[in-house]
Amino acid sequence: MKGLYNKYKSFFNLLLVLVIVVFINIISSLFFIRFDLSVDKIHSLSNETKETLTKLDEIITADVYLVGEYPAEIEKLKKSLFEKLNEFKAYGGDNFKINYINLDEDPDLAKEFKNQVFKDGIDYTDIIISRDSKQEVIRIWTGIILRMGDQIPEPVQLLQKGKFPISQLIINQFNDQLEYNIVLGLNNLINPTTQKINFLRGHGELDNADAWIIRDQLIKYYDVDTIRIKQLKAKYYNESIDVSNNQYDSLISNKIDTIKIANRSVPLFDKIGNPNKNTKRYVKKSIQNKIISKYMGNPNKISEELDVLDETDLLIVAKPKLNFSEKELFIIDQYAMKGGKIIWLVDMLDVDESILQDTNITYAKPVNHELQQFLFKYGARFNVNMVNDARSAPLIREDGLGRIPNWYFFPLLYMDGPSKYLKNVGPIKSRYLCSIDTVGENNIKKTPLLKTSLNYKILRQTSVNYQNLYNYNPKNFDNNAEPPVCAWLFEGIFSSNYQNRSVSKKFKKFISNPIVNFKEKSVPTKMVFIGDGDLIRNDFLKINDQIKPVLLSFESADYGTPDFFPRYGNSMFFQNLVDELLNKSELIPLRSKMNMPRLLNKDIYSEKQFWQSINIILPTIIIILIGLINKYFRKKKYVS
Repeated sequence: MKGLYNKYKSFFNLLLVLVIVVFINIISSLFFIRFDLSVDKIHSLSNETKETLTKLDEIITADVYLVGEYPAEIEKLKKSLFEKLNEFKAYGGDNFKINYINLDEDPDLAKEFKNQVFKDGIDYTDIIISRDSKQEVIRIWTGIILRMGDQIPEPVQLLQKGKFPISQLIINQFNDQLEYNIVLGLNNLINPTTQKINFLRGHGELDNADAWIIRDQLIKYYDVDTIRIKQLKAKYYNESIDVSNNQYDSLISNKIDTIKIANRSVPLFDKIGNPNKNTKRYVKKSIQNKIISKYMGNPNKISEELDVLDETDLLIVAKPKLNFSEKELFIIDQYAMKGGKIIWLVDMLDVDESILQDTNITYAKPVNHELQQFLFKYGARFNVNMVNDARSAPLIREDGLGRIPNWYFFPLLYMDGPSKYLKNVGPIKSRYLCSIDTVGENNIKKTPLLKTSLNYKILRQTSVNYQNLYNYNPKNFDNNAEPPVCAWLFEGIFSSNYQNRSVSKKFKKFISNPIVNFKEKSVPTKMVFIGDGDLIRNDFLKINDQIKPVLLSFESADYGTPDFFPRYGNSMFFQNLVDELLNKSELIPLRSKMNMPRLLNKDIYSEKQFWQSINIILPTIIIILIGLINKYFRKKKYVS
């Protein structure tokens, strides 16, 4: 028997291995097991997602359209999507179903099917594939549609629409955002109620164009609009619409090519001479805003209703430049006392860079919004200063004389400790920001959000010019103090600005009126204070004869260079804050899986050749050593 075993030993060993492999496969088919060895577990579903899926009460169906045979680059997208949906299916069980639909399977019905998918909210993407000096454009439908019972289907766009070449960066972003986008779609389908975000207007704040990108991001998940506390009466608002329409028609009939809006030339006609449909609405709205601003100077045409903010879940005050009326401040204060959430993005000094186009110097001037005392009562002291940092963003000079690689007035902010709002988020670009100190009550939880680096410098009412960079560089000055905090999150019960405050007799009588229902203390609520009004402002670039907004993650000064790629985390950071304030903090860890490309440390770039040599020489040396050691022991074994 032993001889028989020895004769067929290899066969028995192979058979044993096959039995073990089959057994393991049978066990693994019965239980869903996946090992994720990444530090941040970016390839695994979060606990919150798993809980959502296991608690599904109704059947949800995901219609998938990225089906068929594609080039290898697109197959990577398809494989990632299928794997992620299968993982959703593993936790959702029978309540999460997947339909794979090939839109081109029936050529006769393909066009009709695609039109229906487009009507349902999914857009196509044209991918450019380059091979052998030839380009091929392949149209794909990467989005999915989630359906549940009789509810309106929820479209989930997984890859941006447009026409562009595929790259590893695009593939990585697609993979990183899969769970986040699908979970958002599930949440919108299961809980269709939408929270209201309003951007405050009426005090020179960022307009819709300046906040185009962040609004476009937020509008996917929230009801986003603008609001004025001091509003035109309906009669005069309707009149402003009629006047703006008439003025626009006059511009078109008189063949006016462009109109200047916010220091930007906006074309009124397209290339073939027809009225530009892409700018028509924006131009009309800009004309209307000018008319409204003129009307707002007449007290008889305006109203300030106490309940104007009652339907607002989050108020964003972004870069106000003009002062607020006493009643406006009171309405905002009482909105906070009732539990309203507010994000304050406030500049204390203003720098008009356009002056540097013709002169060598400009000056930082105090902003006349008079909010410093108002915000002080809530525990945030906005300092009238500007913080420079050696770790800073570049700038294109207004005088057309090139690019400054480190404009110290544009600090790149981060936190030196762990922060859930900044996990896997790129550095935050700021412009002419101020520091913020905390004061007052200790019962408010105060969380620092953004800091400068150790190489910073505080400036007060300084001049700004392109030649004096040495005096702006913090590395040229000693500074042993702790880096200043430039953004805070406050949580708790706030005291009203009007508690024990000295006001006019007329206003005191107004507050005492029972109809006003004045509250001295708030219910538990949250506020964010940021010392930079430009943190969510997007730049504009002229691309192919069109003026287009630049994504907040890109540096406009790098356009046309290899460095023009996602590097900043402003958009992701701000969305994290919005989710925190609107009690959707479970989305923050999902968004943190969307990895930003990390910039190389330029201080160690000189070591490049050293590490290249190590990577080439060390493996070779190790192989030679292993060979010599093996030869030595073999020689010793057989010689003896």
